[in-house]
Amino acid sequence: MSKAKKAFLFLAYFLLLFFVIKINSTTIIEWLNKSMFPDYTMDATLEVNDSFANGVSLIFAITVFIYSILGSAIVSILVIDLLMFGLVFANQMKAMERNEFITFSELKTIASPKELLSFVDVSPAFALLIAIGIILVLIGLQFLISKLSKKVNFRVAKKIRIVLFAVSLTILVIIFVKPNDYNARVLKFEETHVHNHNPLQRAKRDGYLPTFMHTVKPTYMDRPGDYSKQRVMEITKKYSGISKEINKARKKSLNESQTLLYLSESFMDPKRLPGLLLNESPIPFISGMVKSNIGGTMYSQYMGGGTANLEWSVLTSFSLEVFREPLVVTPYSDFYADSKNHHTVLDFYDKNKIAIHPYTAHLYNRKTVYDAIGFDAFHYLNHGIRHTDKLGNHTRVSDEALNKDILDAANTDDVGLIHILSMQNHSPYNRNIPGMDYKPQINFEVYPKKMQKGLFNYLQGIHASDKAIADLVHALDQSDKEVNLLFYGDHFPSVFRGMEHQFKGDKLHQTPWFIYMNKDRSQKGIQLEGMSPAFFVPVLLKEGNYYVSPFQGLMDTLLTKGVKRIGNNYIVTKDGKLNDSEISKDLLAIVDDYRMVEYDALFGHNWLADDFYTKTIR
Repeated sequence: MSKAKKAFLFLAYFLLLFFVIKINSTTIIEWLNKSMFPDYTMDATLEVNDSFANGVSLIFAITVFIYSILGSAIVSILVIDLLMFGLVFANQMKAMERNEFITFSELKTIASPKELLSFVDVSPAFALLIAIGIILVLIGLQFLISKLSKKVNFRVAKKIRIVLFAVSLTILVIIFVKPNDYNARVLKFEETHVHNHNPLQRAKRDGYLPTFMHTVKPTYMDRPGDYSKQRVMEITKKYSGISKEINKARKKSLNESQTLLYLSESFMDPKRLPGLLLNESPIPFISGMVKSNIGGTMYSQYMGGGTANLEWSVLTSFSLEVFREPLVVTPYSDFYADSKNHHTVLDFYDKNKIAIHPYTAHLYNRKTVYDAIGFDAFHYLNHGIRHTDKLGNHTRVSDEALNKDILDAANTDDVGLIHILSMQNHSPYNRNIPGMDYKPQINFEVYPKKMQKGLFNYLQGIHASDKAIADLVHALDQSDKEVNLLFYGDHFPSVFRGMEHQFKGDKLHQTPWFIYMNKDRSQKGIQLEGMSPAFFVPVLLKEGNYYVSPFQGLMDTLLTKGVKRIGNNYIVTKDGKLNDSEISKDLLAIVDDYRMVEYDALFGHNWLADDFYTKTIR
């Protein structure tokens, strides 16, 4: 073959390769966008933004990078297609289950395939078999193509592949070093600066890849305009004085009690949804505890997910709503593990602090975060959890079994704080509970009959939880120690996804909570509806008559002023949602103090001293 003919063939080959990769990249973008819609069917009436179909350049660059390594166009395209197919499938699942999309930080969960597969009810062995089969096919195809290329004397020179490697790698490095510049200038993504309550809906307009790139290096929280060291020192002085005054009327330290923080997975009260049930409540004990003790409803912006975020808010007393986009921020995964400030309610305890979670420890950086904030022990599956009985045919550890591990810890004298995350009522809801005495009667005028199986199984599950919590409270009631139990549901289950039109307002975002204090200390306590989880510990300190730190003095002040939730430019009180412009000058000053403290702790210089969070001045 002459040099001219060979040069022409190579030119034709690369032109063809260019168009094939471009078409393939365009198809991938189309399917990534489709993955955000039910049944991969886009809403034809939806108005999309200029960025919607953009992102081909990134997929193209990734494909060329893979090609420069493998040297086979066919195998390279198959590899990128398989990778993107996995992302499309996973994103469709998350969109349908949680009304959220996969963010950049969540790609880390690939390191926990066993736990991820449990959410789709696929065995690890079967998934591994498929993966090995795919890899073997790709290796075989790569070998055959290499042999064929050598036989026909048509092989891309290593020099060309090195150039392609260098160029594609440089482009990818530039994109991921400056993702926001790439997003704005190339993908035409227009960042909005208003509070976003539905990021998936916005992603449907902006396109998946531009929205995904926006999560690579996001600005989680806006810097307060007057943030300075002098301003922070003024806050320190102000709330040190306030906490000292509060503590004059308080009697004891939280360290003198034992506290259980109990997050009940996907727990809600179905009787709060008008007309859903035609028979009695599945949770009579917990409903009674809410009314007869300190309790009410918690506001959770999530559905079917967000557990790690809500537990973080409870532990830190930091609001999730001050973030620019609270629904796409996961503090544990995004920034908190590397934060300079890890002060939490754990600071109030000299005794041992234990976390109990009957599941894996590998999701959401929990092991790293729990070490950082000072847990002395973390009990999880195959590491400290001793009781693993299931409920009926469910795949998760039952709340009844969890009680045994909780009481083992609670009955130990040197344990002060127990942080509990249950798993029994986590999806999927396709497993039944034979022999359950409670049979929910669902009103099919309110809830779709075709979806009844999942809801039926779920309602039986929370009935079992109700019995387990009753047993736990009765056991704690016998303790000689002063014991506090904070119980709360983290979010609604995924079986209510897409039913906002049926249950309007915040009805699908209000979960039950209560604080029980043994020795008759919490009976007929206050009732607070629609409260942020950030205020749970402040309520515990106030109603238990415990000393506060300067930071908790700030929280107590907000609580006394009737503030139930704090956002980036609004608050919620008994009068409803109030924008900053509608708040009195005095109250806005306190709210701004709170936002300043949270910014300083998480994203600022951490100028507030440790004493601000830990010292109780008396």
